[in-house]
Amino acid sequence: MINIAFLNQLAEARSQMEFSRIAIGFTALQIYDSIKTHGFDPFVHQDALQRIRSDIHAIETETLLHDALQSLIQAFPFWESSGPIRIGRQAVYTALLSYGQALGSDGEWEIANSVYSLVGMDTELDGETWLAAEARLLMGHAARMCADWETSGIAYRRAYELGMEAGGIAIALRARIGEANNCWSRGDFPAAKRILANTARRAKQSCPHVLPRVVLAMAGVENASGSYERAVHLAFGLLSQLPNDDDMKYKVLVDLAAFLTDYGLPSVAADTLHIVEMTAPEARVRRHARLNRFFLAAHHDDEATFMTLRLALASEPLTPRQQTQLALFTAQGYRRFSRFDAGQASAQRAVQLANQFELFQLAFEAEAELEAINSARQESTIVAGAAGTQTPKKGSAHDSSVRYRSTTGGKLSPRVQHAAESLETMARELATAGIGMSTTL
Repeated sequence: MINIAFLNQLAEARSQMEFSRIAIGFTALQIYDSIKTHGFDPFVHQDALQRIRSDIHAIETETLLHDALQSLIQAFPFWESSGPIRIGRQAVYTALLSYGQALGSDGEWEIANSVYSLVGMDTELDGETWLAAEARLLMGHAARMCADWETSGIAYRRAYELGMEAGGIAIALRARIGEANNCWSRGDFPAAKRILANTARRAKQSCPHVLPRVVLAMAGVENASGSYERAVHLAFGLLSQLPNDDDMKYKVLVDLAAFLTDYGLPSVAADTLHIVEMTAPEARVRRHARLNRFFLAAHHDDEATFMTLRLALASEPLTPRQQTQLALFTAQGYRRFSRFDAGQASAQRAVQLANQFELFQLAFEAEAELEAINSARQESTIVAGAAGTQTPKKGSAHDSSVRYRSTTGGKLSPRVQHAAESLETMARELATAGIGMSTTL
């Protein structure tokens, strides 16, 4: 499976740099297979490791991928270290998992999934139950990002079993969160709510530090099912509970911005997303923020901003869900700018992707967008220019005099008002100081 995944990515590489990064990882895994089978032999493996060290210099420094590959080749010589803990093998397995995470951060989920699958199988056979549970948990997420729902479900269930066996309740509960995310991603909101309610009770009793992840997943379900105020309330309440967890705080900020957008406050969301996009350490978090900002551009910005963001996202490594969302948001923007033929093509693309990846809620939204485009096309033939390019009106995303007026027309609740004000203050603080400022934007 490793060979197929890597060879597919090598064939689809869009640049020499991308090809080199994938090839280095492929070579490192071939060395791992040799060491695993025959043991580490300096006469056989030292020259190969030295070549990889030289090749790694071509990868951007201070990146997750660079550091993960460096750790991996440094751990290989200690594979057969003696002792009851077998620290050498554990170091190699841990480095392989870090390599998979680095691939995921770069959007290379197919390769990451195959790496996690390999590590999960090898650690189980080797009796490293804790590491096996972690590998299966990561595999469940990677498979979900590839819209491989069956593999994801199997991996999450195995992660739960192994986590409980190893005494890793945090891993087990996170596996249940993953299963719930699979449910609501495919439109099964009742099942997701049941799983998360049970997981929240267990987290409160035995693993409080997992509770913020459960609550954020709950907020996602509420927002996807139309309970926008409830989603804002849940997500905003998390921020005060994450004083020392910057990575989680960024994820909450991105999701909270999305919830506020759906509630009808695009101005607050846009400011926050822009800051997250420019400062978040993880590439996948920045990518998520950029995609959400593209949604705002499709509905609230001018056509030039919309097209600029669309072109930027076209070259990004997107997950199947993100690919579908990009096509859907593109269709919505084209409809707003009266480019109905392009909008129809994008909406049809969104329908095709949603059905292909079994993203049933997005399939429904894409079908609705096709109908909206056809209706707008008919109206435009009756009133020429009525659906033409819009300019921001008073009260739009850039009008500070009515900063917190909901675009949905509904009355703003006090707790959403408080969340919006606090979120905007946090955005200004991020702009001034930055949390975990990234140099690899």
